[in-house]
Amino acid sequence: MQYLHTLLPFLFSLLCCGLSAQTVSFNITLWGDSIGRMDVRHSTDKDSNDVYVMESKSRVKFLWIVREGLSKFEAVYKRGKLLSSSHLEMENGKTKRWAKVKFENGKYVVTSAEQEPRSFTEAPSLSDANIYFLDFKNLQRIFYLPDGNFYDLKKVDATTLEFKSADKHRNVYHFENGRIKTMEFHLPLASVYMNRLR
Repeated sequence: MQYLHTLLPFLFSLLCCGLSAQTVSFNITLWGDSIGRMDVRHSTDKDSNDVYVMESKSRVKFLWIVREGLSKFEAVYKRGKLLSSSHLEMENGKTKRWAKVKFENGKYVVTSAEQEPRSFTEAPSLSDANIYFLDFKNLQRIFYLPDGNFYDLKKVDATTLEFKSADKHRNVYHFENGRIKTMEFHLPLASVYMNRLR
């Protein structure tokens, strides 16, 4: 009987965690061909923090060149404010770029492969990890995890927002009923499109 008293709360907590988890998925296309998929998951950890994990996998073959890409973002929020985040981007098994943000001693410290460590004090509330679960049409500013910078969102039309990141990529988001439906990432050599699956 004592075993049952300890097992029931554990099973209940597992059930609650499972019910609170959400996933949004996108198909990735390049030059009209499907090359991969991106999944974004939102869950709550044991400390009631919001955890967002974004993972994308792609494979492109052009002539004799094959490029396999993997990107993974993770962001942890406490009461709507960022606690920590990490971004890792790999190509053909090798790290292409990475960035980490951590809140410590009253400020956010950014470390990355491309820049010297730096810090800031403004608490990011909206990032490219959690925007998939918010009313996107009302957003005005975003914290971009790959480089740890804030960007103002430009309203292109009633259902489109965009910003240009420091790496010169133009990021375009199309939404429907407040939720992101499609995305465009205009890179120097090509444009990548993502269409929502669920």
